[in-house]
Amino acid sequence: QGSLEVSLSQPTRSSSGSERSLLVAEEMRSLIVEKGPGPVEDDPDVLVKGWLQREVRGGVRTPWIRPRKYWFVLTPDSLDYYSSNEKGARRLGSLVLTSLCSVLWPNKQTYKETGYWSVTVFGRKHCYRLYTEHLNEAVRWVCAVQKVIDSKVPVQTPTQLLMRDVEEHCGSPEVLEQIYRCNPILRYTSSPLYAPLLPFPYGSLDQSGEGSYTTLRDEAVKLFNSLQQLESERDPVPLMQGVLQTCLDLPPLVDEIYCQLVKQTTEPPVAGGPGDLHYWQLLTCMSCTFLPSPPVLRFLHFHLDRRTESRFPTSEMAKYACFIREALGKTKGRECVPSLEEILVLMRRQEMICTVHCPGAPACSVAISSHTTAEEVAQELVSRLGLSQSPNIFALYEQSRRREQLVGSTTLLADVLTSLAGEGQDPPCRLCFKHYGFLDTENVPRDSLEFSLLFEQ
Repeated sequence: QGSLEVSLSQPTRSSSGSERSLLVAEEMRSLIVEKGPGPVEDDPDVLVKGWLQREVRGGVRTPWIRPRKYWFVLTPDSLDYYSSNEKGARRLGSLVLTSLCSVLWPNKQTYKETGYWSVTVFGRKHCYRLYTEHLNEAVRWVCAVQKVIDSKVPVQTPTQLLMRDVEEHCGSPEVLEQIYRCNPILRYTSSPLYAPLLPFPYGSLDQSGEGSYTTLRDEAVKLFNSLQQLESERDPVPLMQGVLQTCLDLPPLVDEIYCQLVKQTTEPPVAGGPGDLHYWQLLTCMSCTFLPSPPVLRFLHFHLDRRTESRFPTSEMAKYACFIREALGKTKGRECVPSLEEILVLMRRQEMICTVHCPGAPACSVAISSHTTAEEVAQELVSRLGLSQSPNIFALYEQSRRREQLVGSTTLLADVLTSLAGEGQDPPCRLCFKHYGFLDTENVPRDSLEFSLLFEQ
């Protein structure tokens, strides 16, 4: 148990520029073999070398200035550049290559604007934007850098390592308590996070057209700030919906938010207090919308079972934990984030009421959950309206003045209600229960409800 004494705390920001520079230097020394004063022509570690141009941008009047050439050398550990290719030349910079680095392929738009093909390499602290006049040379550098990145062992964060430790020692209560006691990163914190709990690639999301989002790492940190705002919000519903929307737009952040919520519901200052329950309510909404990856799912189940229900069996948190565990067994993914009305219902662990109109008959109110499909509602109405013996087939439709559209049998009714509420038509769209397959219309009794449905249809 001696290894468990090593404490892994959450990442913190250095207080001064000199300290940050020291950290970068230490990181480079730990990951890269010390190099000599300049490039060596016969160095066996050199994978690719050649002249490339660094990005140089001017002001408003001169947005593009012809960049200066530097001698670049790619090794199995880093991308370095020198003042020249002569022996003894001064090394001007080095970008450490890990599994989290990324490289962007050259694009035609940059070539049209500048006359150069671009190669962009994202690292932890630096981003190199390099240019060459020849496409084949740019492709050669991109492929070589990507091959080095792919060869690296995947980076694991302290949270990932501790999740594995928790899973391995789940049968030893004493060891588990020691893990949680020695590692503050697993427990609630009132201070901000300066780095995500899980590893994310370096680089901007702008290249993939995600609009206002920056990088996954930055968005993960922003989301933690949003979570902390939940504690003091009088009306947390809009903030919850915003978090859910970000997860829908950026699926890699789903696991991160689950880990952040598990962290913030572990040993909070006031267990079961208003702030703590807001975290549990968002965790409830997450469980009805997104399914985490298997490692995070196992860690979440451990948190629900061993850290919550077993410790606080009659508490409100235990009720939420039970609801979440059942929801995770049904969730398969949503097309839309829950509406404000659905979030309010989930915060109370209740069902929603869905109104379905029937031609020639009164509207029916059906209780549904976030997992109820259109086929399940149609079957319930068939049974409720006494149509079980009919040879014909029934289904649900979205109906408005301008259109009528079949609702797929596996479609979640919660998604349909969210989309109907968002269309804002006057009068609004509605759900309608109608015939879908006409297998026998000749033998329908004239005094039956089904005959009225057929007549109206």
